[in-house]
Amino acid sequence: MTGPFEQGGEVFMRPVAGHSPPATALHPSPVSPSACVAVAGAGGFGQFCLEAYRQTGDISVAAVADPNLAGSTPPTHPELSITADWRNLLDVPTIEVIHLATPPFLRAEIAVPALKAGKSVFCEKPLALSLREADEILDAARLAGRSVGVDYVLRHHPAFEFVARLSASSLFGPLRTFSLQNFAQVLPGDHWMWDMEKSGGILVEHGVHFFDVYGQIAGAPEEVWGSAPRKEAVQVTVRYVSGAIGRYYHEFAWPQKLERTHGIMFFEHGYIEIDGWIPDRVHGRVDAQAAALEAVISPLCPLFEVREDSSAVSFEVRFPDRQAAYRSAIVDGMRDLIAKHRGPSHRMVVSAHDARNSLSLALGARRAVETGGRERLPC
Repeated sequence: MTGPFEQGGEVFMRPVAGHSPPATALHPSPVSPSACVAVAGAGGFGQFCLEAYRQTGDISVAAVADPNLAGSTPPTHPELSITADWRNLLDVPTIEVIHLATPPFLRAEIAVPALKAGKSVFCEKPLALSLREADEILDAARLAGRSVGVDYVLRHHPAFEFVARLSASSLFGPLRTFSLQNFAQVLPGDHWMWDMEKSGGILVEHGVHFFDVYGQIAGAPEEVWGSAPRKEAVQVTVRYVSGAIGRYYHEFAWPQKLERTHGIMFFEHGYIEIDGWIPDRVHGRVDAQAAALEAVISPLCPLFEVREDSSAVSFEVRFPDRQAAYRSAIVDGMRDLIAKHRGPSHRMVVSAHDARNSLSLALGARRAVETGGRERLPC
């Protein structure tokens, strides 16, 4: 793990305990030759993914399955007719990867046969609803010589790449505490999110995103506790092996136009704030020299603002096109999995074991909320 420091007017790198910058390319190059994929699940998010793939020149969608839309045509792919049965996707020899954009309870039911049929599988989060199901999927991938990816879009977003680089530098020092507040869109009472058998609940279906991405900076979790103040809200606190404390709050109660997600991370020598579920701004303040901070920021973000006063340095970076960044992150995740499918030695940005680890924390957090106690977590 490395971080920059100034010596003789230059910026060098030195080890920093507790944080590590991204070790692999977060934005894979277009695949060559072009890849053929299929999508299972053509609801609202499935359609968004289809649109993301349509805009690439290297990922073509050969088939779409959804029992609720069978016989219809995806708006983005008028040449296709949606099939009712996902099993039909397994019989198309040109398909390399199947993207599971289905509700979580269908993950293992589809993933395991798909892997056995020689396809790699790109799952929406969570990987599964239990560690037993997750292990069944990972075992099937290992035995078939195929790969599993999970669509943790935040890991491919430049804002979190930027935050990871800042936290890995010597400028900020050790992470002490952070807070994530997610004020999300209200969902109907009969939405499958509220059926624990189908979704796993807020922490499993939704919280895994944030457990994963903040865990890349905080490290391995050690203990979790929490509560559910009402049906649509949950709050948990995680103590990490590093000594950092993380607090997560999720509530689904607002009109979409009022949704807001905000994270703040306090380090020994400064803080970083992240605005937006798909971030549109990262800003903060650090007790450091402006030149040292600019040396970390400039390779990643050509456009940024740094302001220095007598006591510290403030900075701000904006990421204005949220929808384009969202689509790009989905495509990056798929390209990363295709590279792994074609070259088993390829190291993915988000591994299947990353997905299992965040699921393990989410399940432990849910148990803690249900029992009102504290859950010790395997390190």
